Formats: sequence, structure tokens, C-alpha cells
Amino acid sequence: MAALEISTESAQLLVAFGCYLLGVALLGVFSHRYLTRGSFVKEYFLGNRGLGPWVLALSVAATAISGGTFMGFPSLVYTNGWVMALWVCGYMTVPLTTMGLLGKRLNQVARISGAVTVPDVFRDRFRSPTLGVTASCLILVFLGFNLVAQFKGGGLVMKEALRLPPGTISLPTWGITIDRGYLVGLAIFACTVIAYTTYGGFWAVTWTDVLEGLVMLVGVVVLAVLAVAAVPAIDGRSGLDAATEHLYRLDPALVRGPGPGRFLPLGMAVSFYVLWSLLGAGQPSGMVRLMSFRDSTSLRRALLLASGYFAATYLCLVVIFICARAIFPTQYLHGTGSEGEPDSIMPVMVREVTRPLRIGSWSIGPLVAGFLLAAPYAAIMSTVAAFLLMISSSLVRDLYQRVFHPSVTTRTVKTLSYLVTALVGLIALAGALNPPSFLQYIIVFTGSGQGCAFLVPMALTLYWRRATRAGILAGMLAGFGVLVAGYALGWLDAADLPWSEDNLAWLPGWGEPRLDKFAPLYAGGVDPLLWGLLASAVAGIGISLLTKVDEEQAAKYFFDAPASTAASA
Repeated sequence: MAALEISTESAQLLVAFGCYLLGVALLGVFSHRYLTRGSFVKEYFLGNRGLGPWVLALSVAATAISGGTFMGFPSLVYTNGWVMALWVCGYMTVPLTTMGLLGKRLNQVARISGAVTVPDVFRDRFRSPTLGVTASCLILVFLGFNLVAQFKGGGLVMKEALRLPPGTISLPTWGITIDRGYLVGLAIFACTVIAYTTYGGFWAVTWTDVLEGLVMLVGVVVLAVLAVAAVPAIDGRSGLDAATEHLYRLDPALVRGPGPGRFLPLGMAVSFYVLWSLLGAGQPSGMVRLMSFRDSTSLRRALLLASGYFAATYLCLVVIFICARAIFPTQYLHGTGSEGEPDSIMPVMVREVTRPLRIGSWSIGPLVAGFLLAAPYAAIMSTVAAFLLMISSSLVRDLYQRVFHPSVTTRTVKTLSYLVTALVGLIALAGALNPPSFLQYIIVFTGSGQGCAFLVPMALTLYWRRATRAGILAGMLAGFGVLVAGYALGWLDAADLPWSEDNLAWLPGWGEPRLDKFAPLYAGGVDPLLWGLLASAVAGIGISLLTKVDEEQAAKYFFDAPASTAASA
């Protein structure tokens, strides 16, 4: 009988979850019809610059809110407590910095040049294939890492939805043993997201962003209400007040700064505020959305909508996982099995708070759990889809078409776009078979890397007439190099190599404890992002001042742009 009950529960959950997946599939099929209009490249990779305010706002939000938001971030809230509210508060300003800093001007420049991708903007603004190729390669490096983290999150959510019997599967070729539920979940996630992204292109990603954005918002609000209600009462207190008291008794550091193990000292708090507030503006996936909106009115309205969306989502997430630590004090940090992994706390929490829900004698907990699990799944799918298209456009449009084969036919471009998008997804699937334990560190690394490589160069490209191709290239490489060096030194420190103690002990931050082998070296007590942004600005501005500007090309974007073109943006 117990086995029958478990089977029925899982069936209900999968039915609810399946309704969401069916909606995604239908939107993918519907979106494919748009690819027959106009230019295939513009439709497949950019949506022909036709996004209105609601679609733009939800698309920007769904792309930025990813597996890190629903899997990695919750694990850090659960582990470190209330200090994570300070850690993430800068992220609530992302729509303001992303859309306000670059939005209108980037759209204007893209329309003037006819750019379809971010590397197109650099290439056409400076008439430099080298800049285009460099930008494409940097996108490939960082998004490749990020895809692995996102696929891991998708696999964990689907594993929780399936609830297969415990077991492992050995892969001798890879030299690893994988939890069976995670492997099956990863395979289902990969098939779903690769299929609809490959088939529908930009419009599939955009329309599913709308669905996914709504699912995420409703999911976190409902889950926050259920989580607060599920906290055990203590000394006459209930709800969030009781959760805070539970955390204080468990460890006072969970309710005050800088958190357990001095997780967020003052320098790091400032670092992360700068990181999150500027990070969004430097993400190529967000820049593509800014190149695709319809007009200035759409941009202004989308900015307000997205700002409210971010604030509501992250406030709810902090509350949910403060409550989670009160409900599960220690077992999900130090337990056994898959639930012992902090990145799995989101799906576990969904199961726990929905279990008591009933209508009369009928348990509706599994049904509600299925819809709530769709929220993190939606976040991950949206980000993965956007990144798959970014990588595909870099390979097909920026490298193959614009560098190696400019005269390629539309039919060939279309075929390659489908094939490359699917192939990239399969490679990310392979990388996710044995990912790092704390997903959030990969998200921060890839986001920081893109911010350091692209934020300052893009701002100089758009707003500084004196910028030169050499300066922009130097800014990209300097930001990239310093950021990667910070992470590489952190990996060396975590590896505890025998020669490192004598040779690298002089580095500030060397030898400090790290939660994960993927954590960077915090030189000077601040995140490597700040050093990367500083290096990018110094190199970009300095080299530009030392080299000659292309006056004819600059005039096209700063003085002689056709009035009708600029006004349309």
C-alpha cells in the first residue's frame, strides 16, 4: 500500500509538472512559425527587434534569474542565514543599471550598424573583425561554464520531481559514478530545453520567458507563504519571527553580519553590491534583449516592471530559505544521500511545505508541489535557452558567417544554427555529469567574467567617441585576464599544492578557508570583479588615448547617424 501511495503522489506531481512542460512545447512550435518571416538570422537570433514592454521585462527577468537564483542562492541563504539579504540587495537594482545604463544607446547603435549579436556591435562600430572574434571567444568561454551549472540545477529539480528509487549508475568511460535520479532528470531536462530552443530560436526563448517569468513569480510568492506557515512555533512566536529565533539558537552568526565563518565582511559586502548592480549591465545575454526592443516607451515601461519583479522575487527567496533552515536545522548540510547537498534544498523545501495541503480527504500537496517545482525549472530553462542561442550565434553568425564564409547561403546558415544549438546543449549535458558542489560559485564566476570583459568596453563603445579598437580590445582582455587570475589563484589555494605555501603565501587572502574549490582568491578582501573592472577601465581608456581614433567611423555613430534611425530607437 505504501508503494502505491508513493506512486500516486509522484504521478500527481508529474502531471502538474507536465502541464508546464506541455506549455513550453506548444510555445516552441508556435514560435517556429516566426522564422519564416523576413531574415532568418534576425528572427532566429534577435526576434527582428520587435519586443514590447511586458515581453521585454519578463524576458530580461527570466534570463537574469537563473539556476543560481533558485538552486545556488537558496543553498547560500540556508548555509549563511540573514546576511544573504545584504549579499543580494544590489541585485534588485539590476534592471535599473542594465536598461538605464546601456538600453537606449545600445539599441540605437545596433540599428545603425544592423548588428544582430553583441560581437557584431564591436565589429561594426570599429570595423574590426579581431574585436568581433575576441568577443565571440570570450562569450563561448564564460557561457560554456555557466551552462554546466544551469544543467546541474535542471537535473536536480527533475530528480526531485521523479523521486526514483535510490541507486547509482557507473560511467567507466568518464570515471565517475552518478546518482540515478540525477542522471535521468538531467537527461529529461536536456532533451526538453535543447529541443524547444533549437526548433523555435529567439521567439521560442522569448515567449517561453513570458510563461516562465509568470510561473517563477507565482511560485516564489506561494512558496514564501507556505514556508512561513510551516515554521515550528517557539516561545509563543510563529512565522518569520520564530524562524529567526530558531536560527539564533542554532548559531547567532546566522542572524547577524558578517555571518558564519565571516562569510560577508565589509569589503565583500561592498564588492557584492557593486558586483550585482553592475554585473547585469555587462552580460551579453541581457545586451541582446536590449538590442531587440521595439521603442523607447517599451524600454521605460519594461524597466519599471522588471524592477518590481526582481524585488519581489529575491525578498521571497530570502524568506523561504531562512524558514528552511529553521525547519531543517542541520540534516541538509551534513546528512546522507542527495538531500545532504545544499543545492538541493529548493526542491526538498517544496516537497516539505506542500505535503500537508488537502481538500477534504484528497491530498493536493503533490499537485501543488509540481507547479511550485516548475518555478526553479522555468528559471533554469529560460537561462539555458538564452545561453544556447548566444553560443550558437557566436559560432554560426560571428565566426562562421562573418569570418570564414561571408557568402554562405541562408539555407546553410539555417541548418548550421539548428545543428550547433543542439550540439552545444549536448556538450553542456556531458559537462554537467560531474559538476562542482556549490552551483552559485560557477554562476558568480561566469557572470563576473562577462561583466569584466564586456561592461567597460561596451560603455566606451557606446558613449566615448575617442574610443579606439585597440583600447576596446585591451579593455576586454585586461578585465578577462585579471578576473580569471583571481579565480585560478583561488583554485590553486583550495588544491593545497605542496609548492604553494612558500611561493604564494605573500598574496593577500591566500590560505583563507573556502566553502568550495571553485571560490576565488579575495585579494585585499574584495571580490576579483572589482579588480577586473578597474583593470578593464585603465586598459581601455589608457590604450585608447595612446592610439588613433577612426574619425570616419566614429562620425557614423556620434554625429552623422540618420535622424530617422536614431529616433526610431
